[in-house]
Amino acid sequence: MTALFRAWLRYSLALCSHYSGLDGLYRRLSGAGLVILMLHRLRDDHDPFPLSVSRRQLRQMLAWLRSSGALVGLDDGLRALSPERAQKIHYALTFDDGYRDNLGLIDASLGGPVPAVVYVATGHIGGEPIWAYRLVHAVESRSRDQIDLGGLGLGHFDLSLRDDRNRLYQLLPPRLKTLEPAELEAWIDHVCEQARPRPLPHEDREMLDWGDVRRLADGGVEIGGHTCSHAILSRLDDAAASEEIGLSSASIAAELGHAPRHFAYPNGGRDDFSDRDVRLVRDAGFATATTSIEGVNRPGADPYRLLRFNVHEERFQSPSGRLSKALFFSETSGMLGWLRGLRAA
Repeated sequence: MTALFRAWLRYSLALCSHYSGLDGLYRRLSGAGLVILMLHRLRDDHDPFPLSVSRRQLRQMLAWLRSSGALVGLDDGLRALSPERAQKIHYALTFDDGYRDNLGLIDASLGGPVPAVVYVATGHIGGEPIWAYRLVHAVESRSRDQIDLGGLGLGHFDLSLRDDRNRLYQLLPPRLKTLEPAELEAWIDHVCEQARPRPLPHEDREMLDWGDVRRLADGGVEIGGHTCSHAILSRLDDAAASEEIGLSSASIAAELGHAPRHFAYPNGGRDDFSDRDVRLVRDAGFATATTSIEGVNRPGADPYRLLRFNVHEERFQSPSGRLSKALFFSETSGMLGWLRGLRAA
């Protein structure tokens, strides 16, 4: 089955379930739920990773959610899971890492205030971007084309060739994620040394600085913790994991004058955090923690293992490239999402 055929099949199923009323029936029968959307970047430029949405696309999704009364803040969405509240599906927005383009959340072009949580990796605030975008900058602003990654078993890349650039973006990140944090950063340094990228002007910096973070907070965006260095917690010993979590909370509290209530596990998959890390997050004073495991949060959900749906520019596009309301709702809170969950179980 070709990728194009699968895309059309998925789209056709979404259209049928959404416009036939099956999605609406499923949502009514399934009861109260909270869909937490996991976003990262808010920009129009091409992103080699599935981490960006355009302002136009986010504006459309927000319009759908506002028109149905489904858009809420994270705390309100969790309170609505109480048995005493109306049985409805709500949606909350979260943004990971702390990219400077998240300032768009307080821009009037999105149709009003956006109740969102931005989880910041405090060690990157005002500094270097997280390694994935250090890699992008090295590739796109390179002064040399030849990259040797034989030490990782990936061979040689000629970055003047589009196919080799795409191959690098496809192969290198999964390989890097298997490494210890210090080794991962060393390999990114090695790529930068070979590519010799042009310096990034301060005005084009990727990450928020603390003044930007305060602007977001003053604009009604909640600031959450995401560790200091964006380290995958399950790969750290007890002391290092505790330091990553505790210092992120302390840094935010020092800058904003109050401790953060919400946390997101870096990477956030099932193997990326453990019961130990849940305990450390709770002991650090956080009230919630989100994962990147997909699903709808139901009454009784563990507030330290909240589910989220990854959102990026292509996720809910029809095969023709247009954002699809049917795909958006049927995959996040409707029939297709339920079927996907059954298949993954």
